Amino acid sequence: MINLNTEQQTGKHPSKHELSMDPPQFVPGLWVNGKYLWLPETMEKVLYDEALVVKIKQEQIHSKINLSSVYISNHSHQTKKIQILAMHHFLNVGQDNLTFVSPVENHIIHHANNQVFLVNGHCNYFTKKEYTVVPLWNAYTDRIWSSIPKGSLKYQPMAKGPAASVFMMSTTIEPHQTRKMDTWVICGSNKNELILLEKALLKKHTSIS
Repeated sequence: MINLNTEQQTGKHPSKHELSMDPPQFVPGLWVNGKYLWLPETMEKVLYDEALVVKIKQEQIHSKINLSSVYISNHSHQTKKIQILAMHHFLNVGQDNLTFVSPVENHIIHHANNQVFLVNGHCNYFTKKEYTVVPLWNAYTDRIWSSIPKGSLKYQPMAKGPAASVFMMSTTIEPHQTRKMDTWVICGSNKNELILLEKALLKKHTSIS
């Protein structure tokens, strides 16, 4: 088992080789009442028409793990059915990249520059989780959806070259309640290392296990 506190205890820092590739950036999004929006480079957003407030917190809890949390608060007097979206894609893209959904393990994997990145997430009280992978030029368009009015993603399990992964969790928020979704990106050299790091993350942060 990998200990997430090891680096702090030993003072060990990652090598230049380990830092050669930045992890995929996280872009939160939201679907509500047949409409969707993306929130790139946003830490807080008020949706006045829906009386919703979205807040994002990001932290690097380990040299190989980036954790992001999305908090959505319902300030209306009505229960809201929402879909919380998590998009991940590289800023510096390459034609040799491979991105795919692993449905058995409920993970998304990004391969780039001989490095492997695992993407996953968790939300309490979610009722449905959908995944898809799309060419990067389709990422912010309607082409990721099979039905925007219903809030359903168009399923595509794999993409080569510049691509974005998207997963979505469906949930409801009662009046004056807050829902939280956590998503994480883990960097490693192989699948076994990624799985061990994820197990260590879930053990240490029990609120997302």
